[in-house]
This record gives sequence, structure tokens and C-alpha cells, in this order.
Amino acid sequence: MATTDRPFDRGSRRGIDAVRRLADEYREQRWSLGLSQVTVAAGARTSRSRISRIEGGKIRSLSILEASRIATVLGLDLSVRVFPGGSPLRDSAHAERLRRILSHAKAPLSCRTEVPLRAPTGRPEQRAWDALIQGGGRRTGVELEMRLRDGQAAERRINLKRRDDPTDQFLLLVADTRTNRRVLAEYPDLFADLPRLRQSNVIAALQAGRHPPTGLALV
Repeated sequence: MATTDRPFDRGSRRGIDAVRRLADEYREQRWSLGLSQVTVAAGARTSRSRISRIEGGKIRSLSILEASRIATVLGLDLSVRVFPGGSPLRDSAHAERLRRILSHAKAPLSCRTEVPLRAPTGRPEQRAWDALIQGGGRRTGVELEMRLRDGQAAERRINLKRRDDPTDQFLLLVADTRTNRRVLAEYPDLFADLPRLRQSNVIAALQAGRHPPTGLALV
């Protein structure tokens, strides 16, 4: 399966599962209230057949607006949130920039990309490191940020990964662009716990078969 298909397929599966869970909740709530499908349909301004198909799990897609209307008719409030999940699609520029840095790694180091975080006990983990450098019994998590449009959001996301899957070292690579340099200059407290590293020093460590130190490097 092509890499670009995975997020689409995963999103489809999770969406279908969510619609099925909603259908079960709608049906159970309607029964508990003693309402007919006709009554619910009238309140939600849809057809009885539509409600029947939703409750029967025959609808594979359901808009948030329609789902909220049906929930309200049944005395429920629909809540929709997003959480850190699978790795987002990366563009070719991201992949190429990351490849260029990792290509300098020499034995005993080995590098892999899109490596799932170690899953906490009892909870499946969908997030992944952009790359993981391994060797000598040590692990270095690597993240590459191409655009720091919302630096604080990026910092929170990265810190959650570091908390949930602590590695021996952590390397944050930031694309060396005028915009990213401006953001880092204007917000000196951003990624304040990561020492600034020179790209040449990171490459030198990899070429020597050593893990680069924890820090942030423009690449």
C-alpha cells in the first residue's frame, strides 16, 4: 500500500466507526425516550427512512450539522474534538530535507522514518517520530518542522511526543527559511529547553557514528 494512502484509509476507518457508534447511541436514546423514528425525523427535519438508515448503520457518512441536530432532538449534545493521532501527510520537500540529513549517519547508527511511538500499556499509539536514530543502545527522536506558522502549537505537540516516548536524545530540525528564522528570533522562549545547534555539528556527529546532542538545528 502506498504511504500516501495510509492516512486516507485510517481516517475512513475511524470516521465509519464514529458514525456507527453514534448510530448505536441514537437508537438506544430514542428507545429509552419512547420516541418513534417519525418523531425524531420531524424534529431533525429529515425523513424517517434517513433516520432508519442511520440507526441501522447503513449510512457511511454523516455531516456534523446533521449529527448535532439528531442528537439535540434526542436530548443529547454532540461534542466533536480532535486529538494527536497518526502522522500527517508530508510533502516531498519535507521528505527530501530529512533524507539529506539522515544520509550522513554512519555505523553503528541506523535511521528509520515514520517510526511509531512506543505505545503506553493498554493504549494503542498512532503518533510517530519523523525519524528515529538508533545505535549503541541509544535512541534519538527526530522531528522536522518545515513552517513554524504556530510555534506554540508545534511546541505543545512535540513536547507531548517527548513526554509519552522519552528518547535518550531529541533533535528538532527546522527548515532554514526567512520566516522560520524570524519566528525563532521574535519568540526566544520557543523551544527554550533545546540548545541551538549548528547544522555542521549535527552532520559531523552523524558522520562519526555518534548520536547528535539534544537541541534545535536549522537545516
